[in-house]
Amino acid sequence: MPFTTGKIKALCFDFGNTLIEFGPKQVARQYSVLERTLTELFGSCDAARLKIIRDRQIAAPLNNSCRESTLESLCSELIHEIYGVTPEKSHVDTLVQTRYESFVNVVKLPDGVLSLLNKLSGRYCFGFLSNYPCGRSIRDSLKKIGLLNVFKTIVVSGDVGYVKPHARPFETMLSQLDFSPSECVYIGDNWVADVQGSKKMGMNSIFTTQYVPYEIFKPAKGDFSPDARINHLDELERLMLP
Repeated sequence: MPFTTGKIKALCFDFGNTLIEFGPKQVARQYSVLERTLTELFGSCDAARLKIIRDRQIAAPLNNSCRESTLESLCSELIHEIYGVTPEKSHVDTLVQTRYESFVNVVKLPDGVLSLLNKLSGRYCFGFLSNYPCGRSIRDSLKKIGLLNVFKTIVVSGDVGYVKPHARPFETMLSQLDFSPSECVYIGDNWVADVQGSKKMGMNSIFTTQYVPYEIFKPAKGDFSPDARINHLDELERLMLP
């Protein structure tokens, strides 16, 4: 492992598929709830078209200079493209609330995560950085699973306007932590957003493959390599508390 644990001051975490599972099963549940709400509002919903649009929306920031969208714009686009109508504000608000509730409801804290963080907290400060268009959804999810007060800083792409791997979210987190990049380790599951994003900032990186992600990115020529790889989050105890 290239970095020396004695020089590390902060451990910084991604959320989905790092601290919690948020893969194909959870996304499918969200899509199902969206389909039900759309059907109630406008009539029969084409589930296949819904999935195509949502999958495109998930990937869109990487094709748009890493600019994050808002839940309002995403929900408005979804209604317009499926039903060919310009949605009323009340319809957009209903769908935004549905997305918020479906996200919070699907988030579960895996066994052992809180115990692990308690062990690590005796030595390290914690940062949190997640890609998601709604900061409220993330914070309320963290509150629900008992992690809201674990982190010194919580940064969400929806609050800063850019998604990882853009530098802005990382800069925001590092500024609030008040540590240099070399004093921080970023732990995440996404090869592009987490590994490439953190390494470009000069941070140390740990790549976790515990869960199956919804988006899978293959390494490309010239990519940074993570400083360490783990198959399960509990391996952090061995790595960071030698």
